[in-house]
Formats: sequence, C-alpha cells, structure tokens
Amino acid sequence: MSFMNKREKILKYLIPFLGGLLYGSGYPMPYSLIFFPGPISGIALLMYSFSFIHHDKNNASAPIKQDILVFLFFCLGYYSLGYYWIPQLMKVFGNIPIPFNYLVGLLFPLIIAPQYLLFLIVVRLIQKKVTWSVFSKYYAHTSMKNVVLAMLLTLFEYYTPQQFPAHIGHPFFLFVPYLGLAPIFGAPLFSFVSFWISLTLVTFIKIKKIDFWALATTVLFLLFNIFLPLDFNPTKDAKVNNIRLVQANIGNLMKVDSEHGGFRSRSTVKHRYERLSTRPTQVPLDLIVWPETALPGVLNSTLIKQRPRFVPMIIRKIIDKMQAQMFIGGYDKTGKRDLNYFETQFNTAFLFAPDQSSVYNAKLVDLYHKIKLIPFGETLPFGPFNKYLSGLISNISYFGTGKSFTLFKLRNDTYFTTAICYEILFSSFMREYLNSVTTPPHFILNLTNDSWYGDTAEPYQHLFLAKWRAIEFQIPVVRMTNTGVTSVIFPDGHESRQMEIFAEDILDIKLVTPQRLPTIFQKWGLAPLYILWVILFALIMISTVLPPFRQDKNVSEAR
Repeated sequence: MSFMNKREKILKYLIPFLGGLLYGSGYPMPYSLIFFPGPISGIALLMYSFSFIHHDKNNASAPIKQDILVFLFFCLGYYSLGYYWIPQLMKVFGNIPIPFNYLVGLLFPLIIAPQYLLFLIVVRLIQKKVTWSVFSKYYAHTSMKNVVLAMLLTLFEYYTPQQFPAHIGHPFFLFVPYLGLAPIFGAPLFSFVSFWISLTLVTFIKIKKIDFWALATTVLFLLFNIFLPLDFNPTKDAKVNNIRLVQANIGNLMKVDSEHGGFRSRSTVKHRYERLSTRPTQVPLDLIVWPETALPGVLNSTLIKQRPRFVPMIIRKIIDKMQAQMFIGGYDKTGKRDLNYFETQFNTAFLFAPDQSSVYNAKLVDLYHKIKLIPFGETLPFGPFNKYLSGLISNISYFGTGKSFTLFKLRNDTYFTTAICYEILFSSFMREYLNSVTTPPHFILNLTNDSWYGDTAEPYQHLFLAKWRAIEFQIPVVRMTNTGVTSVIFPDGHESRQMEIFAEDILDIKLVTPQRLPTIFQKWGLAPLYILWVILFALIMISTVLPPFRQDKNVSEAR
C-alpha cells in the first residue's frame, strides 16, 4: 500500500472521529462550555465521510462495512467528549474498578447514536432498490437530495430509541428567548434545519454547488424565531405557590448504605433533610420538594393510604411544623412477594399533605410510579428474559414499571405532573403524559439524582436537554436534584438561581403559573412539521421540472 493510500485511509476515519468530537462539543462539556456550531459541523463531517451521500456510478457499490466503520469512529469521537463520564458511572453505579470501567465504557459508542446507523442502513437499501435513472432525475438535484436526507435524519432522530437523546437541534436553546417556533414545531424543526445546513456544507465542499433552497429556508427560519420571541408574563389570575427545593447533597456511599439499613447513614440523611426542610421562612410554604429516591427505606403506599399512622415519622414532623405539602422521591412496594424482589418495587414520587382530621397530622394524597426506566440501571431491555437474568446480574434494580400518568393537585387547585430522572428528556413521552391528564397542569416537577456521575458535565447536560420541555410545552419545569443542578426553567427559557453543584442548600421560590393551554407541538406533535415538509417538497419538485428554476443544469451531463 502506497503512502498516499495509507494517508487517505487514515483521513477516512479521522474525519468522522473529529466530527464526533465536534458533535459532542454542542452540549455542556467540562466547565459547562458549549460550542454551538459543533453538532452541525460534526454531522457535516460524518455525511462527508459516508460514501452514499453523493451517489454516482463510481461509489454506488462501496461496501457498507466501510460506512459502518465511519459511523463507529464518529461515535467514538462523540463518546470521548460528550459521554466521557460513563466510566465514572460504571465505577460508582456498577462497582466496576479502574481500568475495567474504561474498557466497559468503550462498548457504549455502539449504542449512543443508533439513529445514524439506522439512517445509514435504510438509505443504502433504498439506493440499492431504486434505479439509477430515478436518482439522476430527482435525487441528484442538490436541494431535493438534501431536503430528503434531512427529513430522514430528523425522523430517525425523533423515533429511534436512545438512552440519552442529545439531538443536533438542541444547541439552539442558547438563543432563547428568540425561539418562537419551538412551541409550534418542537425541537425536531431545529434539528431538521441543522441537518439541512450540514448537508449543504457537504454539497458545497464536494461538488461546489450552493443549495439556495437551504439558504432561503434557514433565513426565514431565523427571522420567524427572532420576530416571534418566547414570552412569559403570568396574568393576575395565575396560581401562586411558595415552593422550597431541598438539595441535601447526599453522597452515594451514604445514600446506598442508608437504603440498605445502615443506622448512622439513615439518621444522617433524615436529619439533613429535616433540618433543611424546616429552616425559617419569611412566607408560609405551600410545597416542600425532595429529589428522586431521597427517602431511605421502602414504603407501602397501599398500607399508608389505609392507615395514616404508617406515614414516615420524619414526614409527619415536617408537615406538622411547616404546614406545607411535601413532594418526595422514594421507593414503593406492591403486595407481590418475590424472593428476588424482581419488579416488586417502584421508583416513586409521593405527595403528602397536612391532615387536621387525623392525630397523625399527615396523609398520602397521590403518587406516581416511574414508567420510563433506565436500561442497565433500573431494568434490562430483554423483556421476558429479565426475570431469569436477574438471578445472574445483581447490580440492576429491576424496578416495576408504572402503568398510569398521575395529575397531582395542590391545596389551592394548582395542578402539576412529574417526571422522574431522564423521563424529562423525551418529548414524545412528555407529550403523551401531558395529553393524557384531564386538566392542563400548571408546571412539571422533575425529580432526579445525578450524584452517580461525580464531578462531570453530565448534570449540566441533563439540565440543558430538560430545558427544551419548558419551551416546547410552554410550561415551567421545576428540577429538584440531590447534588445539583437544581433550578426552575420558565417557558421563555430563562432560569431561576441555580443551586451550586454538590452544595447542601435550599431554594425558596415564588412560582407564579398561569392557566395554560396545550401548545401546537403538544397537541399535534410532528404534524405541523410534516405539513411544512410537504410544502417544501412541492416547491423544490417544481423547481426541478421548470426550466427557469432549475438548479443543477449539469445533471444530464453527469448521468
């Protein structure tokens, strides 16, 4: 092999690796840095490296394994910068020591961006089935090719199951409040435009053609967002609630030991939450909030509802002193008996309230069992085989899956929904939740525990991606975390004071929430985007057949 061939082969895989690094730079990195052009330029390098993007007779038969290797090198770069915290998770959560946690972590590039692998396979299959003449007449037209590929990429991004859905359009959040199209089209529109820009860059680099349709669409997209800024001005009839968010900063060793019955750890955890929850306040509190799985031990909600004396003593003491409702994360168990505890416990959010009619001062009002469980952390993705594997793989929690969406109600008729941990990252899941409840909620309360990830960028990435739910659905999102980042995100994108990460602190906030109606995106999902695509597709199709508007005059010569 000549030196030039070796150099070309190295560049073939170095370019997508660099693309992966750039893609990961578009989300909070160490020190919360964000490089906005990163994902767009990163995908441009990935598409540039794929053999099928500019289809011609010479590369039509390029082996698919070459493109799969390109994809894997892209994912390796993306993992190296965007998911560098996974070995820390393997060490703390899975008890995998150094250096084996780093070796196990190298398997994750295989699953962190499955949407691009599916895109690669589907497009290669389509090209194999469709005749060359069809590609020459329509697909080879620059704008037609780019818009079709951008549509496919957007659909795969939205519908492909992902563990941590960091999408190409998410960095646009940096421009809030100038994201007026978000409540109409959601993040998928921003991804679609980003993909189209990436493909336009590839077109210009490879064949020196400018996609004028992409440029015109991008300009209009930016203008609409700028001249229709997001706004949040609660009216006089809005609900007002004084909420206390309690970030107790319980380390993982103490947390796990308290859950396993360690007396000293359990006493410390309860004392810290009680002390923070009952700090003096200038105004009466309506709601006190603890994070995901904050309460050590397992509750039995069925028994508590029947007999209020089984409400935990710490909850009764705090409610009696503060006369506020409490929303806490904990564990709930069912009446089933299983020696392996397989799916008999639930990751749960509980709402407690004062009860003056009872000598126990408190009652359980309602609860929510987490529905979207974390694969390889709270369950395994192997369906009926999970029960058999639970006897072999012991580091998994094997929680039960919740069956229903809960609409919580406060004493002043304020309604809210919840999302536990990474459920907040999935817009389709949150759409289903919001559309299923009988009354439009005033806010979403997200309980999470990111302490497993240590001093990395993951808590900031989690917060950054969760912010999209606030602007897509025009609803405040209250994020309550164990070790940070705890804050409130408002529908226009601005944020309350953040509690410092790994700080033991409280955040008292006066939450003013107007009565809201479902946004267009909440009600219709991708339907508005489909309509936009039909219009774009029709306009570009017309431009390919009408001589005055033809863009690629050399198509017939290249055939």
